[in-house]
Amino acid sequence: MLGNYQPPSVGGTGQRRSFSATITRTFGSMVVVALILAAVGVYAATYESDAASVERQARSARHAMEASVDELALQQETVSIWDESVSQLVADRPDMTWVHDNIGSWLHRIFGHDEVFIINGSDQPVYASVEGAPVALQRYSTLSPDLKYLVDNVRGRKSGGLHGRHDRNPNRPLHPRTSVRTTSRPTHDSHMMLIGGRPAAASAMLIQPSTPDYVRPRGQWPVLLSVRYLDAGFLAELSARQLISSPRFSRRPVRRASEHLVPLQTEWGDVIGFLMWKPELPGTRILWRLVPLNLLIFFGLASFMAFLERRLRRAASELASAEAHAAHLAFHDSLTGLPNRAQFQCRLDELTATGGEWPATDFSLILLDVDEFKLTNDTLGHDAGDAVLIAFAERLNRVVLSGDMVARLGGDEFALLLVGLNSEEGLEAFAEKLFEHLGEPCVHRGKHIQCRASMGAKIYRGVDSAQDVLKHADLALYEAKTSGRGVFRLYDPAMWSSMHARRDMLSLAEQAIEASLIKPFYQPKVDLRTGEVVGFEALMRCCLADGSVKGPESIAAAFEESSLAAKLSDRMIDGVINDILAWQAAGLRFGHVAINAAAAELRRGDFADRLLGKLDAVAIDSEYIQIEVTESVLLGRGVAHVERTFNQLAERGIILALDDFGTGFASLTHLKQFPMKIIKIDRSFVRELQIDAGSGAIVDALVGLGTALGIEVVAEGIETEAQRDF
Repeated sequence: MLGNYQPPSVGGTGQRRSFSATITRTFGSMVVVALILAAVGVYAATYESDAASVERQARSARHAMEASVDELALQQETVSIWDESVSQLVADRPDMTWVHDNIGSWLHRIFGHDEVFIINGSDQPVYASVEGAPVALQRYSTLSPDLKYLVDNVRGRKSGGLHGRHDRNPNRPLHPRTSVRTTSRPTHDSHMMLIGGRPAAASAMLIQPSTPDYVRPRGQWPVLLSVRYLDAGFLAELSARQLISSPRFSRRPVRRASEHLVPLQTEWGDVIGFLMWKPELPGTRILWRLVPLNLLIFFGLASFMAFLERRLRRAASELASAEAHAAHLAFHDSLTGLPNRAQFQCRLDELTATGGEWPATDFSLILLDVDEFKLTNDTLGHDAGDAVLIAFAERLNRVVLSGDMVARLGGDEFALLLVGLNSEEGLEAFAEKLFEHLGEPCVHRGKHIQCRASMGAKIYRGVDSAQDVLKHADLALYEAKTSGRGVFRLYDPAMWSSMHARRDMLSLAEQAIEASLIKPFYQPKVDLRTGEVVGFEALMRCCLADGSVKGPESIAAAFEESSLAAKLSDRMIDGVINDILAWQAAGLRFGHVAINAAAAELRRGDFADRLLGKLDAVAIDSEYIQIEVTESVLLGRGVAHVERTFNQLAERGIILALDDFGTGFASLTHLKQFPMKIIKIDRSFVRELQIDAGSGAIVDALVGLGTALGIEVVAEGIETEAQRDF
């Protein structure tokens, strides 16, 4: 210590004191200067860090507000450039329920649009919604003075000049500093402006078909107007996406303590409000953390600075590593390491975008589902399911070329983008190769797990949008899965019609269930030996409000959905029970009633409990009921549930009949495995008895088989005496 320092005895005490004071003053001065320099440096660093942080946040806020306008137009494009939207809105009587579900409600639920309006070719409102709920059309009249500017621009009533930065119109050049993100097809006018006295992002877009010349309006195209107010919801999103603390809007530049503000301006320079927030001040925060350490600067300033430098370098390295890891996770699947849906969608948008990286290159999209994946998870555990997914990812990566993409879209669904593959023959050959690679068993903990997949594909040839390409491939995948799984299907336009037909069937079934339109019609069963009616078969009919009657083929798709099939079955069973009660009350003899049961509801496992519960509730003896099933019920998945259901019904005395016997793939072993008491010869054999000797031989064989097994034989569709006599 300097206090114990003993200088050489070369001078007097005064000299030693003077030297000591000089050393002390020098050292003290050095310490003071070091402290001042350190304080100045820390202050300067704090100020610069805070200023840079505030500026960065201000830029992010301005960019986010500007980007909200472009995002609004981009979101509008998903429903405006759509053939179905145009078909609905140019129709004489638009289906406003469809318009609300697919446009107004969609834009609010998915993208948060606060107000949505649609005006027709005469600029008259035909649809209005606020917060996703339909409202009176007068709401448009209230805001029309503010929205008129957008409508006039998108209609082309203000000609000449350039677009705004967020506008797109084929008749005018884009703004030199345009930030438009929509494709070249839509016409829209989008701005940050005051709507009803509130700052908002607003956009008007012509509703036009995605297919050229798909339909033409009688006058001008309808216009879709969307408004998103810069309110609490927008601020919450801004805070989450840009990491801006406590943001708020104000019409006046009155700041609270520690707040910063940026003006909210229109493209014409008019200030319509101010965004204020509490900026993140990393410099100040670090400075306060260093206050205790500054007290030790007298004893090791240099050591401390070196330590701080090392600490900052390590923190920066860790931060960079964390950012890189987060960026990787944002666009990759954590289990397989493949690109995820977000990266896949970006790539698909690139390939289908006009002027993209490969604007003239065709490609193929294959969607792939792992067959029986849920069964693997349920029986072997989720670790086995994960092993199958990882094996699939590795095998898919081995078969694609450089420039192609393999992505996991979620669950057991994968996607392959094959650039340059644009022929059906080449795609089918690739699919065969893919089946070979994927068909190899996956070994997990010593167990061999069978790996199979269903595939649907679409070839892109520069016409469809990214959304349509994905929809078409998904339709093809659905066809593959409903065709027995483990198959490949290439998209065909007929699939689109089939999907609509299926949707119409499901819609009709739901309406019939809701309105109690399902009624049983009865077909008599006649004993050929006595000519007596021994029972009836209940036939499902849908009795519509207009008086027409439709058969089960009009709602055939509903029988494949277990929930709908169960509801339809309940309506039929209830109708039959009510009729039986009425017949019994009238003293009529009816023998029995046979009811048809669909495969989907039998595989649920609760069919027997539901039927027996209904019979017990009204005290109807089970001998009055027969259940008819087709051969498809005995095959495929859920056979264990079916067998348990059949045994439960047989124990209660309900007779089981096998319908359309001889037309499917059921084997004779099924007659031994399941408690069938009746087989019904399909009407196709009966119809051709007199014209086809083979049909007669088959009928003879089936009758002989039934006699030998002690099973009753019923022939369907006997309409002539010759058929009866046979």
